[in-house]
Amino acid sequence: MYRRTRNYAVWVPVVILLALLSLAAIGIRRLLPIDKQPQVEAKPIKIAIPMREAPKTFGAGVHKPKTGEAAASGSIELGTFSAGRDLIYVNDPRVWWESDSDKNDIEDDHSMHAAMEVPFRRLVELVSETNAVLKVQDAYRAHGVHGPKSLHKEGRALDLTSDELSLEELAKLCWVAGFDWVYHEGNARSGSHVHCSVKRR
Repeated sequence: MYRRTRNYAVWVPVVILLALLSLAAIGIRRLLPIDKQPQVEAKPIKIAIPMREAPKTFGAGVHKPKTGEAAASGSIELGTFSAGRDLIYVNDPRVWWESDSDKNDIEDDHSMHAAMEVPFRRLVELVSETNAVLKVQDAYRAHGVHGPKSLHKEGRALDLTSDELSLEELAKLCWVAGFDWVYHEGNARSGSHVHCSVKRR
């Protein structure tokens, strides 16, 4: 009887301590702001390319398809969006990431919606085949330069350039890669780039 009591006296505090530590870990995660919660680093996946045939031309001011972005990629729904759940972290040494070079910017251009991964990886392969470097100027951005309905706020939009490719050539490759909406924003007030977006998957 004495031994059984002594064993309980040892194990009960240990079990209680482990339970409290588990609850504390869950509580700390819930207290973190959504955009500060850890994101899943995307692992390389097998992809099939090309997705579509390249258009003959893709001039400045042109977007494909001809519908608006909301019709092609869906409207923003911040009420159902969770950065901690929906964003992934993508890294590829063949890509130039603006946030890696801009120390004054708190945004991380490696962060994008999980639905963006497949067309983005296709695009990296297509651009690399031309011996060019893809430049990600903007990806997920919760605050700042974009309008309130911008899909950048869900990580479902990218702004892209390349020093070696014209914006028209890059826009063609973006379309081939399978983005749901591609816009050649040449001479745009926000800076010349190709804007791509995707639907939620």
